[in-house]
Amino acid sequence: MPRKIFIASTEQRSGKSLITIGLIHALSGFIPTVGYMKPVGQRSDEGKTIDEDARIIKEIFKLEDNIKDINPGCFNDVIENKELLFERIFDSLERISSGKDLIVFEGTDYTSTITALEFDINAELAKDLAAPVLLVSRGADRSVEEITNSLFECTESFRKMGCHFLGAVINRFSSPNYFEDRDKIKEMLAKRDISLFGVVPNSPILSGPRLKEVADKLGAKIVIKGDDLSKVVTDTKVLAMTPENALNYIKDKNGYLLITPGDRVEHIFAVLAAQKSAYYPRYAGIILTGGIIPGENITKLIEGISDADLTILSVEDDTYITAMKVHEITGELKSDDIEKVETVNQLIEKSMDIHGIFNQLGSIKISALTPRMFQYRIVEMARKEKKRIVLPEGEEPRIIKAASECMGRGICEIILIGNEERINKITADMSVDLNGAQIVDTSKVAVEILEDYAETLYNLRKHKGMSKEMARDTVLDPIHHATLMVYKGDADGFVSGSTHSTAKTILPVLQIIKTKPGISLASSIFFMCMPEKVIVYGDCALVENPNAEELADIAITSAETAQAFGIEPFVAMLSYSTGESGKGEDVDKVRKASELAKKKRPDLPIEGPIQYDAATSEEVARVKLKDSRVAGKATVYIFPDLDAGNTAYKAVQRSANVPAIGPILQGLNKPANDLSRGATVTDIFYTIAVTAVQAQTG
Repeated sequence: MPRKIFIASTEQRSGKSLITIGLIHALSGFIPTVGYMKPVGQRSDEGKTIDEDARIIKEIFKLEDNIKDINPGCFNDVIENKELLFERIFDSLERISSGKDLIVFEGTDYTSTITALEFDINAELAKDLAAPVLLVSRGADRSVEEITNSLFECTESFRKMGCHFLGAVINRFSSPNYFEDRDKIKEMLAKRDISLFGVVPNSPILSGPRLKEVADKLGAKIVIKGDDLSKVVTDTKVLAMTPENALNYIKDKNGYLLITPGDRVEHIFAVLAAQKSAYYPRYAGIILTGGIIPGENITKLIEGISDADLTILSVEDDTYITAMKVHEITGELKSDDIEKVETVNQLIEKSMDIHGIFNQLGSIKISALTPRMFQYRIVEMARKEKKRIVLPEGEEPRIIKAASECMGRGICEIILIGNEERINKITADMSVDLNGAQIVDTSKVAVEILEDYAETLYNLRKHKGMSKEMARDTVLDPIHHATLMVYKGDADGFVSGSTHSTAKTILPVLQIIKTKPGISLASSIFFMCMPEKVIVYGDCALVENPNAEELADIAITSAETAQAFGIEPFVAMLSYSTGESGKGEDVDKVRKASELAKKKRPDLPIEGPIQYDAATSEEVARVKLKDSRVAGKATVYIFPDLDAGNTAYKAVQRSANVPAIGPILQGLNKPANDLSRGATVTDIFYTIAVTAVQAQTG
């Protein structure tokens, strides 16, 4: 897995893209293969299909990745369908990551009218992409206090959103006391635990537009074309005084763009003379305002002055409006602008602590899966090998809608049990597509199939007093029929419970499918989608009061389920006391279960008995169990009984608004899962996807 870094800005015009270019160039000296991605670009306003920064960076570094993967989305996609956008981003990242040692992500440009939403999307991207944030702040014409306050606010917001924070860079810093103010800022940031990796000075070459860019943006007419339209405009001056006085204000630096009314011919000649003088700088050009152009004789006279090399433009706007418009124009980097690219690279190498960034990237480990990444992973795993999932509640609208989505996204094949006419009517009423789904009406199933199912059920349950006649009636029940389909191999997995109780759903599963060899009992887990990561709770739905041996099996099976879905298991065996501090029957059961689980699976990090706060909080863990491999970073939480587990999962789900995927049954010979009767379409969709993944692994 490549290392990652997310470059975000505090506001518009921070020079984020230039920092990105310089950083990619500099880090390429440490890291063999560096990839780049701008997940959400700015293109909708101009009708473009690709973000300009993404295109330029691809060209500068000759990146082989498809531009649609480098820039998979735009800000409009966030508003229209954010979840679909993130899925597309994850798909692109899978392709871009191949063979890379580092991925540099670039955040949005804050060009929308909803800056708060843009900030949130940057934070969500950084968190879900598991990329520590390097924050770029604009330093031009700002005091030390303004710069640090902006960084304090943004850093705190990123941290509150659950992002890992790498540090900050100040760009376009224009203070006359560079070293003194740089050190002051570094000291102030350090007090807030913010690493400052560089203060990049303002460069007129980088911030100024080329003369051609100015002409294009203003819609200017070229009156006299000099030899070079690629001159950088470093500043603008309006010439309104007499030439003698005006010359005092344009003699200190190269690159001035001079603005004057079109009828002030004396200014044109004064500037032309200054341009040829050894005592004055080289100017970028002149703009004549008001739509007034010198007459033919004056124009010929100007053209006849050799070696002036000064472009003269004309615009219709008055002088004030023109000056305002020019002020708003910022320099755009082009991939073939070698001077600017080299300037960027030199500034970054001189002004930024590249070694510090490289070392910090190596020390940050982000192993937790965010809910969005976890859900994406489930979908991708399910797609790899399509399985047949049977849904016995086929006439329930939520089931039908989730089934349609599963097929539409290529998750699995769907079998619905129910009356075909009723299912088709509901489908038509909701305008969903069930094309390709198999519909099974148990009252119309072929006699030989029903007889085969009945014979199978009779043989499985005759020791409990079931007769053949009872078996024939029972196989018409949708839940029993679906369970037998899975048992017989006519389906690969089973999901039910949206309109039936857990007992009604699970009992046939336990009687027919049964548990795997060596597993003492079936149990369940919930995937709890916490804001920053996904953790596992077990058992919260099935086993009422497990003994120590059963609790040990639940812990091991839950760890295996977590691992199968990409969650590194750190198992906490929960109790009301931690370590050796408590005594009593309940805590002794957890202690014994922990010992048994460790003996059976010495490779798994297991801790118990342990209290919830010690399991989840590193701060508490340092006090109660400082040498534990699990304390403070548990990912699998095993509750001592159903009373504790069910209460805890519902309390967390409701009070913290945490999505819970489950209950997911484990330990069965074949996958079958129970839904909550309050399950949403999204809940059902992901439970079906999880079931499909379970069916792949057996």
